[in-house]
Amino acid sequence: MSPDLTAMIERVTLLREAVAGRTASAALLAEIDEVLTEGYARALNGDAWSTRTEERLHELINDPSEPVRARELRAVATDHAGFQRDLMELRERLAELWSERDRLRPRTPAHSA
Repeated sequence: MSPDLTAMIERVTLLREAVAGRTASAALLAEIDEVLTEGYARALNGDAWSTRTEERLHELINDPSEPVRARELRAVATDHAGFQRDLMELRERLAELWSERDRLRPRTPAHSA
């Protein structure tokens, strides 16, 4: 069973909608940073799950000593494909939120050397 990213995707989406058009505050920037940190941590955990699942798919396909269990292979492949879609959506939403954070963050003048 794949990790559920639905709540994280929703949290990122709602926060991005909430910050659209707003001006920055320290609390808002801190909340955005917290959500970005948690979201990217979940994405990395998702990458690990995905890698393990891909390894299992290869085992099911390539192990000549065991008959391929079509039902398990289909279930693992379907779960993996759905999770990959969710993971890509999470990363897209995080990138959008990152852009919003950059827009809100106060600009500091570059120091001259």
